[in-house]
Parts: sequence; structure tokens; C-alpha cells
Amino acid sequence: MIGFLRHHGVSMGRGMVSLVFPDKCLKCGVYIRRDPTFPLSACYCGACLGNALPIFQSPFCTCCGHLFRSRAGENHLCEPCLKKRPVLARVRAAFEYKDTIREAVARFKYQSRLSLSYPFEHYLFDAFCTWFGHEEIHLILPVPLHPKKARQRGFNQSFLLIRRFPSLFRKKFGVLPPWAVDISSLARIRYTTSQTGLDIRERKRNLRQAFKWRGSGNLRGKNLLLVDDVYTTGATCHAAARALKAAGAQTVSALVLART
Repeated sequence: MIGFLRHHGVSMGRGMVSLVFPDKCLKCGVYIRRDPTFPLSACYCGACLGNALPIFQSPFCTCCGHLFRSRAGENHLCEPCLKKRPVLARVRAAFEYKDTIREAVARFKYQSRLSLSYPFEHYLFDAFCTWFGHEEIHLILPVPLHPKKARQRGFNQSFLLIRRFPSLFRKKFGVLPPWAVDISSLARIRYTTSQTGLDIRERKRNLRQAFKWRGSGNLRGKNLLLVDDVYTTGATCHAAARALKAAGAQTVSALVLART
């Protein structure tokens, strides 16, 4: 009975908070009502979200995750991956980087709208279960920020996207996850300028030797999963993956919130 009352007391408390402080759409400012089955409804109204979110889906390159313009056909390797396999074994995403998702990511990352981390982590966890749920993953690592950048921004958006992955896994499957989230072993050791506005060659040059594995564990034979917010040219994830491969990792893949 005490547990029952406590549970409903919490529910009533949340309801009262919603009455006194109603949620507002981050884009247009109208009052919104949350739909428990639709996480982004906690931050956006239906009009701003549109009819459908740009979910990452087939057809795409089976290696780099490049989305093919034609929405028909099977998944296959793209031409660049056929010519030269990249250091990343696979790249997968929750969304295409466009429309409301592009706008929401900008609010999350550059305007510190951290309320978006809650819906984003749920979508990203669903994507993890879809694309990597049956894979042998040993470590999940958020792409780190340089300490100076972390101080400037006040948070690492990649970490916020996966901080509750272990609890979400336990809730969904009823067991402890077979992998661990490691937030400290991969370090960004060189401060770099913003990637915005740089072409692919400039981005690669900007990130050269920017990451280093500082963990005490041996990565030999380990399959690792990098997590980042956005994948455009892939320069950041590839630079981080090269550092992990140099430290002995068997494979490195990437899961991102949104991909171009």
C-alpha cells in the first residue's frame, strides 16, 4: 500500500507541476501535451514536428551508412567504401540530419537545451538495439571534448546521449548489459578549431592526432562503439577510431544521433 501511494503521489506531483508550469514548444512557444509514446512531444508541438520524423532507414551503405538518394533498392557498399574500406567498421544513426532533427540538434548542442537529451537518448537507444543489439560490443565510448571546449560548453553532448544506456538496457531486457560505458579512457588531447565551414581535407588535418587512448585496459580483440551527435563528413569519428585501432581495438563502429 505504501508503495502504491508513493507511486501515485509521484504521479500526482508531476501532474501538478505540469498544471503550474505547462510545457512549451521549443520552436513556436505554444503549450504542448506530452505523449509518453512519442518522446519528442515533450519538447515540440505536433505542428512543428510534422507528420513524420526523418528516421534513418534503408537503403544505405552497409559500411559508412551513407544514405542513397533513391529510396528503393537494397543496402549495399557505396563507391568510396568499395574503393577503400574506412577505419570504421560500420556507421549507423537514429535520424537523418535534416528538418526538425537538424534544428533540434542545434538547440541541444549550441543553445544548451538539455531537455532534449531525454527524448534523444531514447531514440538513440532504440537505434542501438536495432543496429547493434545482436553484436558483440565490449565498450561504448562517447566522443570526448577537449577539456577547454568542455569548460566552454559546460557539457559533452555525446555523453548526455548515452549516460542512461545501462539503465535503459536493464529496464528493457531485465539483465545487466554485456558492455560498459567508458567516459574517460578516450581523450581529446589537442584543442581544435570548429569543424564548421571546413571541407573534408581541412577537417582531417584539423583532427590529426587529436585523440589518444589513455585507458589501462588492453583493447586487443575488443569491439568498440563510438557515440556522437552528428555525422557529416565523418572526420571526427574516424580520427577517434584511428586512435582506438592504434591502441589495439579489433573493430570500431559508430552510432550517431543524426547522419547526413
